[in-house]
Amino acid sequence: MASEKILMGLDIGSSWVRAVVGSLSKEGQLMVDSICERPSEGVRAGVVVNIEQTLKTISSVIQEAELQAGVEVQSVITGIGGASVAGYPSQGVVGINTKDLEISSNDIYHSLEVARAFELPADREILHTLVQDFSVDGKSGIKDPVDMTGHRLESRVLIVTGSASNCSNTRRTLQRAGMNSSRLILSQLADADVVLSADEKEMGTILINIGGSTSNMIVYQNGSPFYVGGVDLGSGNVTNDIAYILNKPKMVAEQVKVESGCCYIPSVSPDEKIIIPQVGGLPSIQMPKRELCKIIEPRMAEIFSLLKKDLDSKLSHGTFGGGVVLVGGGSLLSGVTELASEIFRMQARIGFPEALPGLDRSYINPKYTTVLGLLKTEARKASNSSGSRGKPDKRSKKSEGVFGKLSDFFKKII
Repeated sequence: MASEKILMGLDIGSSWVRAVVGSLSKEGQLMVDSICERPSEGVRAGVVVNIEQTLKTISSVIQEAELQAGVEVQSVITGIGGASVAGYPSQGVVGINTKDLEISSNDIYHSLEVARAFELPADREILHTLVQDFSVDGKSGIKDPVDMTGHRLESRVLIVTGSASNCSNTRRTLQRAGMNSSRLILSQLADADVVLSADEKEMGTILINIGGSTSNMIVYQNGSPFYVGGVDLGSGNVTNDIAYILNKPKMVAEQVKVESGCCYIPSVSPDEKIIIPQVGGLPSIQMPKRELCKIIEPRMAEIFSLLKKDLDSKLSHGTFGGGVVLVGGGSLLSGVTELASEIFRMQARIGFPEALPGLDRSYINPKYTTVLGLLKTEARKASNSSGSRGKPDKRSKKSEGVFGKLSDFFKKII
């Protein structure tokens, strides 16, 4: 264990707080050592609204995860999502002034700095600068322009920003929980890291995470993220609708949703009945399942429609051969793929997280996607960092400078 690097991913959701501890060997092999969860308190729509309550939950989850793994963790990677996160497309253009007109890492570095040089509102914080592609003398779609020749280099990026106050409150809470250092990343990137293949990203795929009170979306085209967004609605709102209309406690409403819920009316037989448990010792009652579906479908349709409307306003073209991939606890609701397919007018499927070494099969579940994705993302970063400190390879000093400077730059911005 002494020779291994200990990592922790923490998913602070509105319904659940989940932590996973993993170890990374010298050879870069990731092993899941423990994973645990607790009902969330002090978080609403992905935003910390009560630091003391959130701190209590986070501390409990972290301590249990450390106890199960038999280690003490000092740093953590945490996801940020919801409607407070927004992505802004930007471009950076620079001229190539060298005698041979050969593009170097410095030119790329400069173009990305230009792309980031825009007026950022005081209440926003840059989380990521996600490179989409480059253009050299008008020829677009270039992924790596190093060593190419040209007069004009243009970079296209997606600047991902989050609420500065929410990021600050999250860091403060983690610091009080004993984390000496913490890194915040976009939750959707973690989801994609552990669910989508390189081919799906290249084909074009819409990934949606339906959480308790937020639904996050990231869209890939040509292998790169072209859009991120979210709405402050989730499966918890479905539970609230059931509780209100049926006049039942939320605990009963959640049970009914999980056991009998469906969000696509055409898939339900008119004759199918369900049992609604009563409280206070009263006998259970029967009701048509379609009546319950009529409560659930409008809210789920609203979530998908809002996401699609926002996407259509930001991304007017493109093909999505990978279709829609659904993750998160809300993706387990019956009929969700049929409804998503109808609204987005493309195929839809449920996404399952990658089976990481050491992970029990019961956790290969869409609701654990984000926390496992956070661990994998941090493991890759740690592996790349340790690799860059190893022995130099036989590449030329010129190439070494190119990739070294690019690596340092991306460590700062991502």
